[in-house]
Amino acid sequence: MNIKRLLILAIVILTMACQSEKKSQENDTKSPNVIKDITPQEKQGQELLDECVKAHGGLENWNKFEGLEYILINNDKSIYQITNLKDRRTYMEADSFKVGFDGKNAWSVPNAEKIPAKSAAFYYNLDFYFFAIPFVLKDNGVIATYEGKIVLKDKEYDSIKISFGNDVGLTPDDVYYLYLDPKTHVLQILTYSVSFIEKENAKIKTAKLYTDWHEVQGLLVPGKMENFEWNGSEIGNSKNLNRIFKDVRFLEKTPNQERFNAPNGAVLEKI
Repeated sequence: MNIKRLLILAIVILTMACQSEKKSQENDTKSPNVIKDITPQEKQGQELLDECVKAHGGLENWNKFEGLEYILINNDKSIYQITNLKDRRTYMEADSFKVGFDGKNAWSVPNAEKIPAKSAAFYYNLDFYFFAIPFVLKDNGVIATYEGKIVLKDKEYDSIKISFGNDVGLTPDDVYYLYLDPKTHVLQILTYSVSFIEKENAKIKTAKLYTDWHEVQGLLVPGKMENFEWNGSEIGNSKNLNRIFKDVRFLEKTPNQERFNAPNGAVLEKI
């Protein structure tokens, strides 16, 4: 092969490599999972969130299970709930109502009048989501930012701000603040806004205290959550809104999945 042919071959190979690299860069830019220009605070927040997940049993252990069920005692009212952890389909049953999510629609029987906020779409995963933190904060589109140390009731915590990318979930404008024990990284307090109810400029008015942490099948879960007033920097009086979780069980397979489907006569709310 003469020198001219070698030069031509080298030019062709170099051109193909440049095109391949350019295409790869374009694909990376389009990919929703690629985080560009992450700040030091976001990097530290993500690392601390990972430590929190690890302290609660680890994402690998969480991902072993397909389902989660428990009895929720909500101010003396008993509610059974089962959730498919892979697609978040849900079924809830209380004395006066049934609520579910079939993957597309939230539904209620007989209607949503007896449900908080009068909406099955708002209610079906409300307690599950708070119960399943920090694991659900590993979903795509979650942004964790380290906010530094904070002292509440004479105790110091590490603070992480949680926000969401556009079009993530039903309420992407929600904001959470996690307050972790600086030694164990276990979640102690959560403050949050509710943009589902206040569509614009939702303010953080509630601090949720997690207590009675205990291990179930290798995962750390809360036995009780209690809501308190939040004035922006301090915890106030109890709101007398308590959630107690009993008979918690993780499931390798979710049984009777037909119950996630809306029964005849159910009122539907599209998600």
